[in-house]
Amino acid sequence: MRAVVITRHGGPEVLRVEERPTSPPGAGEVGISVRAAGINFADTMARCGTYPDAPAPPCVIGYEVAGEVESVGAGIESVREGDRVCAATRFGGYSEHVTVPAGQVFPLPQDVPFEQGAAFPVNYGTAYAALVIMGGVRAGDRVLIHSAGGGVGTAATQAAKARGAEVFGTASASKHDAIRANGIDHIDYRSTDFEDEVRRITGGDGVDVIIDALGPASFRKDYRLLRQGGRLVMY
Repeated sequence: MRAVVITRHGGPEVLRVEERPTSPPGAGEVGISVRAAGINFADTMARCGTYPDAPAPPCVIGYEVAGEVESVGAGIESVREGDRVCAATRFGGYSEHVTVPAGQVFPLPQDVPFEQGAAFPVNYGTAYAALVIMGGVRAGDRVLIHSAGGGVGTAATQAAKARGAEVFGTASASKHDAIRANGIDHIDYRSTDFEDEVRRITGGDGVDVIIDALGPASFRKDYRLLRQGGRLVMY
């Protein structure tokens, strides 16, 4: 099979299409014929050598794919050959074929293009884990999403709105129209400190859930904005 290989750390020029052996699925695994692969910030960091989770080059990265089931290992009944699926890969997604555990494979509806399916597992999986599993967001909660114009921020906004939350978001000014269209109720326009702005809008009451990928500089402000019993999720 063909695969996009990181031959060494560096810019896009270090990527090379090479032939690699195909690994047949073992027990509990699914072999997927890849039709589209997601490109995430983690992937670009791995290429540059700044993502600790990535394998050492030469390597094939890629955290998410969409395609068709090509083969299944022993004991698999959740999918069958020919099914349209998306999957979390970690790693190996930048290839024509990938083998993953069955628990990382999900049905892809017929009306969802492979390109959209390949963009789903990482961002939406992260957002769901942060907001629902860890944050426990529910109807009526106030949620503050930092970097609301990014991939996870976009997914988190949709997930929070779907669960009936009131959503606050921070983003650079060029992304305000996009995040408003995505469902953000209140936007930090960067004309004032986001802590002051959230307190102004809520009458000093604060929010229930915050998800933050900005870094330690904002964590203290986040913590001060939490209502009693509030949850701060850092990713």
